[in-house]
Amino acid sequence: MIYLGADHNGFWLKEELKQYLKRKKIACKDLGSFKHHKNDDYPDYAVKVARNITGAHLGILICGSGHGMAIAANKIRSVRAATAGSIFSAKKAREDDHANVLVLSAWELPVEKAKRIVAAWLSTKPSQAKRHLRRVRKINRLDR
Repeated sequence: MIYLGADHNGFWLKEELKQYLKRKKIACKDLGSFKHHKNDDYPDYAVKVARNITGAHLGILICGSGHGMAIAANKIRSVRAATAGSIFSAKKAREDDHANVLVLSAWELPVEKAKRIVAAWLSTKPSQAKRHLRRVRKINRLDR
């Protein structure tokens, strides 16, 4: 399951990505915002998505820059949220760092590029290389 969340800045891109995922037959659940409301707050949606990230569940968050969502989501235990503005950075975040939440910038990403980034991130498997597993274990210990 892919959980989606966006504030007012990311609302329209989230809607496009939700339709994209459905067309690809990828299970997704929208956790809001459900309408464009210019005074909503990104931490509210970051936390809604982050609290659903368990096991094989993943998340995609979208706000203006992506930074606020990533900062807020990373406050939740076991979440490894990473911003990605390119296919390369999305793949590396998933492969090397085992990112379980992808964070996108609505201000910087055209819809088609965002779709390619999402596709690359979803198709990339977390690395089982010893060095990556060691580093992820160290990150996980920070949750304690």
